[in-house]
Amino acid sequence: MATWAVGQHVRDEFWLSALCFYLPSPLVAILLLGIAGAAARWGCRRTAVAAALWALAPALSVAVIENHWTSPAPPKSTGCSLRLVHWNVARGRLGPTRVTDRLAATEADAYVVSEASGVQALLAFAHRLGGEFTLVRIWGLAFLARGKLGIKQNLRLAGGGHAHTFLWLPPTGPPLKLLVVDLSSSVLAHRDPLLRRLRELIAAERPDIVVGDLNAPRRSLALASLPVGYHHAYDAAGSGWSYTWPAPFPLWAIDQCILGPRVRATRYTLRSTTASDHRMQILDFTLCAAGG
Repeated sequence: MATWAVGQHVRDEFWLSALCFYLPSPLVAILLLGIAGAAARWGCRRTAVAAALWALAPALSVAVIENHWTSPAPPKSTGCSLRLVHWNVARGRLGPTRVTDRLAATEADAYVVSEASGVQALLAFAHRLGGEFTLVRIWGLAFLARGKLGIKQNLRLAGGGHAHTFLWLPPTGPPLKLLVVDLSSSVLAHRDPLLRRLRELIAAERPDIVVGDLNAPRRSLALASLPVGYHHAYDAAGSGWSYTWPAPFPLWAIDQCILGPRVRATRYTLRSTTASDHRMQILDFTLCAAGG
């Protein structure tokens, strides 16, 4: 409980405090309630009461701070509606065909696939989607989008990870700039400097959408204070259990989707499958012709 409390207060400002911060609130609440139940069964009433009271803080954090249970009212549609899907497919270890079948079922306009492997499977998926889709694959990332797609820059981030800036020209509507990110999953990596570098990139590049496996919670210090005009898709149009890894019972919200000023989210959902240990992010949105 003390470890969790330190993490909630300091968060990931320091490497050691980050380890405390990554202790998941649902797990802490479950463990404390389990201790309370066991202590009550053994007749240790004081221990049972103390553990039950301590469980209130992480349980409230899960129920009130880390998740919300109703979706905000969707904005009025002001343009062509598009769908973007992001999914870390864990290199297709649970079956590449199952992965592509579940991706195709979403009927998206753009697919961002982290930890993609198997060139033939990707080419077959692109062929399955049709000639209007463009496929770009780089550094374990696959991006398939309806319309034209180009790479503007590729960056390796000091400390572990990489970021790619893409320009997407869908068949209808204005072009979009996307920043696709994949940060280190190593427990030895100090993520606060990485996330601050990412925040600087967002402020400098002004992408319309930032998406990827950040391997950092949404409440990380650098992600809780985004550049002006940017916000999390989950906060804008999502609801329910917001954690994305590990499926089937996710405890960490490490896959992120961040929206710029031009993007209006109409729906954001997370979908669990048996084809990966990550949940799939699905964003429905419209794009304004101008900022604001």
